[in-house]
Amino acid sequence: MIKGIKFSGVASGIKAEGLDLGIVVSDDDLNCLAVYTRNAVKAGHILYNRALKTKAVRAILVNSGCANACTGKKGIEDLGKIAQAVSGALNIEKKSILFASTGVIGKRLPTQKIISSIPGLLKSLDENNIDLFARAIMTTDTFPKIARFNFNGKKEYKIIGIAKGSGMINPLFATMLVFIFTDFPVPAQRFARDFKYAVKGSFERITVDGECSTNDTVMLFSKKSGEDEEAIGLFIEGINKVMKDLSLMLVKDGEGATRVIHITVKGAKKKDYAERIARRIAISPLSKTAFFGCDPNWGRFMAAAGDAGVPLNPEKVDIILQGEVLAKAGLEVPFDEMRLKEIMNRKEIELVIDLHDGRSSFDIYTTDLTYDYIKINASYRS
Repeated sequence: MIKGIKFSGVASGIKAEGLDLGIVVSDDDLNCLAVYTRNAVKAGHILYNRALKTKAVRAILVNSGCANACTGKKGIEDLGKIAQAVSGALNIEKKSILFASTGVIGKRLPTQKIISSIPGLLKSLDENNIDLFARAIMTTDTFPKIARFNFNGKKEYKIIGIAKGSGMINPLFATMLVFIFTDFPVPAQRFARDFKYAVKGSFERITVDGECSTNDTVMLFSKKSGEDEEAIGLFIEGINKVMKDLSLMLVKDGEGATRVIHITVKGAKKKDYAERIARRIAISPLSKTAFFGCDPNWGRFMAAAGDAGVPLNPEKVDIILQGEVLAKAGLEVPFDEMRLKEIMNRKEIELVIDLHDGRSSFDIYTTDLTYDYIKINASYRS
């Protein structure tokens, strides 16, 4: 726990059952850094938060079950009404309250249900109720996602990260919400570049289905007062670790996923080439179903690589799966099919594509594509 930062979660009736409304309240003003979806269609909470331009945050209210996306001006006005209610109940400024939402697109928030739930939500505020908050923001997630990191400077500092996300996970963000809290005093604007770099090295290197959400949000909340220059390096290390841990939890909990695949493309002339090939393989339905079926069909990886829109000489390409060379210089290397199927039947799989064309590389994590993924998303609204 972090002293002075309290969590809560309740069932407000947004979803048919279960927790669906969470809040985090700080005793003191917090800095906030945020990165949002690249989708041109953005949820109401993103438009609302950006318009505030607040420099002192005291609370973040998060709901699941309703994305509040494609709801127009009314969807933003709904947030204003809820903020007014929270502001009055906590006796804090309305502009110090931020929002985040996740769920079905196109539906407005049940504003009155949420407002009616605020007294009960605030009543259970506690520094130890992190799990309650983490469960309240889940949709198709199968487990709450929490990561921690402690480090020492002038005193012991803490970093706590909470995430939700399972499907609609795209390499350029996901249907995910991430909230990171720390008692380390770091000036928000000074750390902005490192924050974005940490996001790129974690949440932008995972994919489940290649779909880009309207609601993606990553927020970092830090204390405004104090100074500890000598510990900034440890703080940056901690932020990177927490983000990486959370990103791996997201991909491991991919909707219907049975395996996590770590794809590395190396030997590229440019990093951009390596990245585009890695991403193309990572979202290829044929590649993902091959992983699900434990099928060492390396031709699917080669075909996807050739469709990445970058220069590629197939006569130089090596493909290594689970440490076994399947193709050398673009040609198949004899291998024991049954043995390969056996070593592919694991929770984690390593695929390496060596282009032998330079020194640049890029890696990404993805999942297999299963029957359950289709079942989950075919009935998401029901």
